[in-house]
Amino acid sequence: MNFLGLILTAISLFPIWILHRFSDVTYFGIYYLMGYRRKVVWQNLKNSFPEKSDAEILRLQKKIYRYFCDLIFETIKTFTISEEEIRRRCVLTNEEFAKKLFQEQKSMAMISSHMGNWEWGSLAVSLQVKPTHQLFAVYKPLASKKLNDVVIRSRERFGANFVAIKNLKSVLENASGPPYIVGLISDQAPHDYSKAFEIPFLNQSTFFVPGPGVLSVQRKLIPVFAWIRRVGRSRYEWRLEVMDESTPALSELSSSEQEQVMKISKAHGLEVNDAVRAFIITRAYANKLEAEMKMAPQDWLWSHRRWKTR
Repeated sequence: MNFLGLILTAISLFPIWILHRFSDVTYFGIYYLMGYRRKVVWQNLKNSFPEKSDAEILRLQKKIYRYFCDLIFETIKTFTISEEEIRRRCVLTNEEFAKKLFQEQKSMAMISSHMGNWEWGSLAVSLQVKPTHQLFAVYKPLASKKLNDVVIRSRERFGANFVAIKNLKSVLENASGPPYIVGLISDQAPHDYSKAFEIPFLNQSTFFVPGPGVLSVQRKLIPVFAWIRRVGRSRYEWRLEVMDESTPALSELSSSEQEQVMKISKAHGLEVNDAVRAFIITRAYANKLEAEMKMAPQDWLWSHRRWKTR
């Protein structure tokens, strides 16, 4: 383990209540002294919640930064947190449904977001699916190889396999043994807007990565929405929901939706019916995520430049 890994591991050994004190101090520095991305967060909130007053936006912004700092230290805690503590702090609320779903022995796309602690969510999913499925969690490598290696080591502690997005195709083609789950975080801005779906989201026309929908139809995966909800400081609940797989005819979509479907069909080499289904999956994901964000907007990663244009 390199020096950075040793430092992070040492910090992670502190109990959660002490890490909360570190978080409180960090909040003061990041929010008041550094002003880290405050303009980005403010503009994102103003555009997403035009009905809120400036005073309401300010209160919400402070909550966002407080949780952001908790998230930093919870993520560091990932390096040494035990299975027992993850199960206690990250509770699956529909365990019987999840067990039944996994026992069907079908491969699936598990689609989530930067809502709540997705790092702990990944560990909790790893523990839950281990007996029946392989878990391939897709990620974008960090610029620093040393930091990337340290982070991946912590993420894979309970059996998940983290796969760089550029390697996903070959990994899935060579997968053998148990059925697999592809874990995808899909609320980030797409790299190529010409190949992305455009969906109304939080009062804005928003581009969504097409990967989850396209992968689901190409690989015949069951699309599953995985949400994680904060219920206390460093305490979460998570739940799995199979997304509606019904596929309407192209003619049942609006003219703008039909244009998008045809664009995606051409860009990704899909049959029109498959492109329709990919769009329906993506739209269902966007709608579910929007509902979650409206319930607890302070738990999303607003510092991300989600609505930037290129």
